[in-house]
Amino acid sequence: MLARIDTDHRHISTLLDLLERKIERLQQGGAIQMTMLRDVVDYLHRYADQCHHPMEDILYQFYLDKTGQSEGEIHRLGHDHLALADATNAILDTLNMILSDQVVPRQRLIKDLQLLLTMQRQHLQFEDTVLLPKISAALDEQDWQQLQSEIAHKIQSDPLFNSSERDYEDLRAYLAEA
Repeated sequence: MLARIDTDHRHISTLLDLLERKIERLQQGGAIQMTMLRDVVDYLHRYADQCHHPMEDILYQFYLDKTGQSEGEIHRLGHDHLALADATNAILDTLNMILSDQVVPRQRLIKDLQLLLTMQRQHLQFEDTVLLPKISAALDEQDWQQLQSEIAHKIQSDPLFNSSERDYEDLRAYLAEA
């Protein structure tokens, strides 16, 4: 399960790097392919918010139940997941407006994208350096087996990196060329 989370984090980081390059291009006044940008944000919504984070939430709750920990920095995970989902949905709405030929100020788009990028990077860093090492150290093999059965119904194939579905074809091709 930790290997799956680590792989997801690497994939999300790849998309955040792409997002950062697109933000820089927007700041320089350049044009970008809005459909690709929407696909990146849509992936973060569809996969990260609806599959990856719920899997982490189950892992996190299992850890809390096992350790009895009730306070401290570790409790920010649930808040982070909700805030990320809200930010992702808001930007997805903005991008869909732009793709429907509605006018959205460039600076607003840049600001919102930068906020999402910062939130995502801080969240990944927290999980990778604080949360997941604590969880890994606290759980034993029997715990991991129990968790695996609890999350089996939540696990989905990654629609971008582990799928041959037509979803995200252009983004997949772009990443393959990069």
